[in-house]
Amino acid sequence: MSDMDGQHVKTRGLGGFTLLEVLVALVILSITFVWLLKAESQGVDMALRSRFITTSTMLAEEHISEIRTEPIPEPGSEETGDFGNDYSGYTYKEHWEATTIEGYLKYTLVVRLGNGKNGLESTFVTFFASK
Repeated sequence: MSDMDGQHVKTRGLGGFTLLEVLVALVILSITFVWLLKAESQGVDMALRSRFITTSTMLAEEHISEIRTEPIPEPGSEETGDFGNDYSGYTYKEHWEATTIEGYLKYTLVVRLGNGKNGLESTFVTFFASK
């Protein structure tokens, strides 16, 4: 644009953002949004795992208390089962084995929630006197 003397005068734009600036802002917002979703997902996963650890520990303690009142089985014995309708999805597998210390057996209890690769599992080991 020229003024009356014929010299060029710079004019200012309308003050908007360029397309590149808008795209950069969108990329930054997208990265932040994805990061927040990942953090939320991890929080939910940790809450589920924490709940499983608490529940499986309580179930294992109760199951081991019940076993203490029963006769000790022979080494090599295995048993599987579940914890009833109140804890559907929770199963257990127990195994008895001999130890190098005479009169003691190693008891392993595995509590599991779910099946396959995505299942959660806790293992509890204790020793019983067979006498």
